[in-house]
Amino acid sequence: MLKKILTIALSLTLTTLSFSGCNNSSPDDSASSTSDNASSEKLPETDEEWEAAMLERSLVSYGNTTPMKEKIEKAKNGEEITIGYLGGSITEGYTVKPDECYASLSYNAFKDMYGGDNVKYCNAGLSGTPSRLGILRMGRDLLPSDPDIVFVEYAVNDGTDFTYQEAYESIIRTLLERDVAVVLLFSVTKDDYSAQDYMKDIGTYYDLPMISYCDALRFLFENDRLKWSDFSNDEAHPNPDGHKLVASMIENYFKTVTEQESGEYTIPQEPKNLLLSYGATMYEGDALEAQELGSFKQGDTDVATFNNGWRHLKTGGEPIKFSLKGKNVFMIYKEVGGGSYATVEVIARPSEGDEDETLVNAVKANGWGGPQVAQIATSDTEQEYEITIAPIPGDEEKSFQILGFGVTD
Repeated sequence: MLKKILTIALSLTLTTLSFSGCNNSSPDDSASSTSDNASSEKLPETDEEWEAAMLERSLVSYGNTTPMKEKIEKAKNGEEITIGYLGGSITEGYTVKPDECYASLSYNAFKDMYGGDNVKYCNAGLSGTPSRLGILRMGRDLLPSDPDIVFVEYAVNDGTDFTYQEAYESIIRTLLERDVAVVLLFSVTKDDYSAQDYMKDIGTYYDLPMISYCDALRFLFENDRLKWSDFSNDEAHPNPDGHKLVASMIENYFKTVTEQESGEYTIPQEPKNLLLSYGATMYEGDALEAQELGSFKQGDTDVATFNNGWRHLKTGGEPIKFSLKGKNVFMIYKEVGGGSYATVEVIARPSEGDEDETLVNAVKANGWGGPQVAQIATSDTEQEYEITIAPIPGDEEKSFQILGFGVTD
């Protein structure tokens, strides 16, 4: 199928695209990088050479190969292993059938190469979610499957500020400390947005394998070998052929990683960033009871996989109150692009020290009705927090949905 896609693209011409989100620079030697994309390099000539060059561009780094080799040997020996996928709508397979997404395709490729029914599958992709939510929900959606290998894909859902970087690293560190072989996958949108630059830095710090279809697509686009419409039918999500293309990059990694030299792998003793959400536990309506409901009702939220939260009834504006114990507290809420949705005032009163006051606006220009995360309290020590949430004056008759909370120990 990959050859078919590239062959079809041969007859197509396009204006060379300008890219700002993809990383132009080559990874350094410590990341076990593939060759750079120097402008003087001789371009491929045959379809097979173009395919090989595309796969080469996609493989940013093998990282330390020992963790993956150990999982492959485990699968080959007939032991049960699970391949997990954590990310947004691209990982979930939005717009394609479940068995057409890159996660399912690459899982089946691994199973065919190295195992059989002993290889299990967990797709924890969820549309519209960034790593800031991924670190909170992975305990619900991914870790119960006890994964051996996990692909992490958040490059088009994350921003680039510190809150995303620390959450992304928190996911990685959590998985590594559970003896998971972690692979980073970097995606890109039609207008070339990708957060892969900082993700590559984190991946290099932890010596991880990294696969960038951002880099591979850029190479094909710049050389008139592919158009975005061949890969996707919208602004971000691969179509069935696009998912096959991404899966082929992962399959190439699976096929070649066993040929690479190995060495002992050790997790860096200290994290690269200050980690605020590391070790967070997520609480939803079935695990957390409001002390006072005020003008809210429980069990009336309408966001996928978050349907037992608390919705403001658009009357009265009375605060809802919770009691939570921990250091840092995060609120998960529904974010929308417009309409009659409230800004709420969140007050977190700790057992010691000053209270935190946060305004959370449910309406954002790019909101689409999915879950978002706001940090509402922070402390260096464990606190007993009293949390009150209420619409600001003037928004008492507007809706607001609290989907859950995340708390670090």
